[in-house]
Amino acid sequence: MHVPFYLLLAIGLLGTFDVLYFHLWRGRLQERPECQREVLWHTARHLIYALQFLWVPHVRFQGWALGLLGVLYAADIFVALADVWEERDSRAFQGGVPRGEYFMHVVLSVLVGLYLMATFQAVWSDWLLPTGLRVDPPAVPVALRTLMTVMGVTALVVFVKDLARWLAFRRRPVATPLGQQSLQRIVVEVLIPAPVEVVWERTQDPELHTAWDVRFTSIRYLPEADERGFHLMDYRTRLGFGLEIVGWGRYLANTPHVRSTFEFGSEDWRSLILRGRGVWLYERRPQGTFFKTVFDYRARYGVVGEVLDALLFRPVMRLGTEWGFETLRQWCAGDELAPARGRSRWRFGLFVLARLLGRTPAPDAARSSPTSKPCGELVEVSS
Repeated sequence: MHVPFYLLLAIGLLGTFDVLYFHLWRGRLQERPECQREVLWHTARHLIYALQFLWVPHVRFQGWALGLLGVLYAADIFVALADVWEERDSRAFQGGVPRGEYFMHVVLSVLVGLYLMATFQAVWSDWLLPTGLRVDPPAVPVALRTLMTVMGVTALVVFVKDLARWLAFRRRPVATPLGQQSLQRIVVEVLIPAPVEVVWERTQDPELHTAWDVRFTSIRYLPEADERGFHLMDYRTRLGFGLEIVGWGRYLANTPHVRSTFEFGSEDWRSLILRGRGVWLYERRPQGTFFKTVFDYRARYGVVGEVLDALLFRPVMRLGTEWGFETLRQWCAGDELAPARGRSRWRFGLFVLARLLGRTPAPDAARSSPTSKPCGELVEVSS
């Protein structure tokens, strides 16, 4: 393990310079609201590398315990891809990633690739040994092992502090002027080549709604109605393997062919969404109908739920909404096979992967952005 050790040491030292100089001093990312999602990915990376800095100098995994390393390295690759994807939006204020930082990322990527290959070669034979952990330091100077151990402990401390700072920043009350949305809100829009009456019908009718929206398996009205005459709706999403998440929704106000506001939530413990609100906006245009949604929600399970939401669930929810809007656009444009393609989960999975790898929407396709232009509608989620 001495070769992976030296490669990881080089990655750690260069990564420390990258964080201190480019992230904290030059970019001041932790102070900028538009960079908070990228900051969270960096925070997750602190934990991933802290674990590597602590195991490489001291411990060897063997047998089925090597699966733990597989999970750790898979998480490292996922976080790296997500970080690259997020940088495109979060660094727009400074014209993109600076050249020096971009070069640093290229060097680090090469070193990480070499490190993963060297680690795989070093531990592959341990797969045949009895499952467990054993203390087996690599053949490197004790001083360097001590240095990497200190780096691991420091990275753990930084992870805890940065996570606390990120949570405090996210919960900080911000005076939001009318017409501006917070970074956490999901915003998706599309220009649909169809009359607003068609778009209204296919978004308001529950059966037609589920035809294009991959996020839901079924939507149906319940008998109960509030004082305004709006019926409570039952939302269900099948995850496979017999698992189904149940939620509810209801309209708050409807102005036909113009605007529809709604609230939603779930009492199902398997749902990360606790309660939320949103709006659908319809605007007649010469080319058809400009359709836009803005919505936000609170996650359950406290800090753990907030982190899972920011890292995984909310990005997938945003892309799921975008995928549905694009399916609706194609359907309203006359493609009768669009709903069947839109309901395909493996197609949706490929779409998410493509967006994570940096693919941008086509010029006329639906698009989403956490920093989209103001929509003239304020959406608040009550405590």
